[in-house]
Amino acid sequence: MFSFDDLEADQKSYYYKIEHCNYDWKVSSLNPSEYIEGSNEFEILNFENSFNTLQGYTHYSFQIPNQNTRIKISGHFLVTIYNDADEICIQRRIVLHENLVNISAQIVRDRSLENIEKKQVVHFSIYHRSLRINNPRQELNVVILQNQDWNFSKKNLQPQFYKKDEMTYNYNDATSFFGGNEFLNFDTKDINGNHISIAQTALDGIFHHFLYPTQPRTNAPYTLAPDINGGFAIRTINENNSFTEADYSWVHFTLENNLPELAHKELYVYGAFNNYAFTEENKMIYNKDRQAFETSLLLKQGFYNYCFASPNSIPEKKSVDGSFFTTENEYTILVYYHPFGQRTVKIIAAATVFSKKI
Repeated sequence: MFSFDDLEADQKSYYYKIEHCNYDWKVSSLNPSEYIEGSNEFEILNFENSFNTLQGYTHYSFQIPNQNTRIKISGHFLVTIYNDADEICIQRRIVLHENLVNISAQIVRDRSLENIEKKQVVHFSIYHRSLRINNPRQELNVVILQNQDWNFSKKNLQPQFYKKDEMTYNYNDATSFFGGNEFLNFDTKDINGNHISIAQTALDGIFHHFLYPTQPRTNAPYTLAPDINGGFAIRTINENNSFTEADYSWVHFTLENNLPELAHKELYVYGAFNNYAFTEENKMIYNKDRQAFETSLLLKQGFYNYCFASPNSIPEKKSVDGSFFTTENEYTILVYYHPFGQRTVKIIAAATVFSKKI
């Protein structure tokens, strides 16, 4: 399901296009007829105007598969939404997989004394009883994602041990991740009310939500705070239909700086809500008078996970919030299969494992 809002609140023509991508997410040379049944480009015909909101918008949505488009192979696909002027408005990656092999996985602590308190390691095995793999090192590849964030991924993983119908990946360094910290959160489902993270709500044209200032957690002890691993959910308790009746508000973020070295860093509000991207829209501005980083984002009502991140801290993930092996994270394992002589790479399995019982 793809859905988005046009905040100009008029009816425009938008279109979607689906392109097949290689392992490195570059558009492949496949003809659309090789991966699509129907059309790989089509106008988005399902749209509704917002109702009873201070911020007017038009809500567009479509599903894949639909009566015009069905993807018929597994792999990487890039979905592009563009307007009448052929301007790209939105691009999103999707991954389709088949269930041809089985994956068993667990999360353990890093074995090195240097990282034992900071890192988590993914150990897993692939069972391929019903699939013959002749040359695993050439035909097989594995990617691991942390919290569905491609900025935090391990790629080009090869089997470490082989058995008859089993391949084992019990590496330490190759499959280790900094645990990071639990995500911060806020909830604007009640547009008039306050959430535990919201200090003040004001109305000035549209609603404004001022979050309580936070401080870097680098030197603070780990505190259990259940989250949804960076995700978000659009919702409202004021109305019935969150797609067209949820309103928008300006959400104001403040990060107080008690670490002098942070004053010269570029920091961003970071989460799935902005596709884990570092853009000018979610970049924070340093206020010297308040000695704090500040920014404001226009967001639809809902529950949001977020953190403060710097591009320079990827993949260490420790410049602002620290890193702990006890942090609960979600790991996604993708298995790629490219048999000799075939043009496309199949994704023959996907599995998700959580670090709750580490």
